[in-house]
Amino acid sequence: MQLHTPRATTIIGVASLLLIAAVSWIVVIGPEMSRLSAVRTQIQDTRDQNALLQVQLARLVKQSKDLDDVRGTAEALAAKFPPTADQPGLFEAVTEAAVDAGIGADGITTLAPSPPVTGGDPAAGVAAQQPTKGGQLARQAVSISIEGSYQKTLRLLDNLEQMSRAYLVTSVSLNGGAEDGFTTTLTGDMFVMPPLTDPGDVDQDAVPSAG
Repeated sequence: MQLHTPRATTIIGVASLLLIAAVSWIVVIGPEMSRLSAVRTQIQDTRDQNALLQVQLARLVKQSKDLDDVRGTAEALAAKFPPTADQPGLFEAVTEAAVDAGIGADGITTLAPSPPVTGGDPAAGVAAQQPTKGGQLARQAVSISIEGSYQKTLRLLDNLEQMSRAYLVTSVSLNGGAEDGFTTTLTGDMFVMPPLTDPGDVDQDAVPSAG
């Protein structure tokens, strides 16, 4: 083929253009397309992450609206199941219940709480243990003996039932027959529970970040 003919010149020109296009694709356009694809993938990943964060944020907002109710429930539980045996508080509450019933502090002849234990029978003298962090209740036996009339004794039982601290009465024995000469012995259980974590005390490192 003669190189100086118009046909040869056309073929060589077309081949040159194809060669230039191929080199341009390899050197410039190909890498740019790869980078563009990577950017698009990153944008989609960011959108997916933002959608997830929006769902988590909506859940946290709902939880924050219920926070006061949750704290109120936690405070009520802490009153019924305190984090320590709190014997001074126990003596004060039982004495107040007796005084309100008309029996008076002097009418309480016995008030004997045992150490709280997480297993076994506290009345049997099992060694005291600390409640577990998992929220397990520890139990302590509490015996109360009082002297008073039958009606005052009934009022005391009602007052003990209304105490903020839970008292599970397991037995009641009544001795004596005179109107003001009854001796009543109560045995039952009170409970100790580790304090609940305030839902507002969230580990900030555990909170997802948009960044």
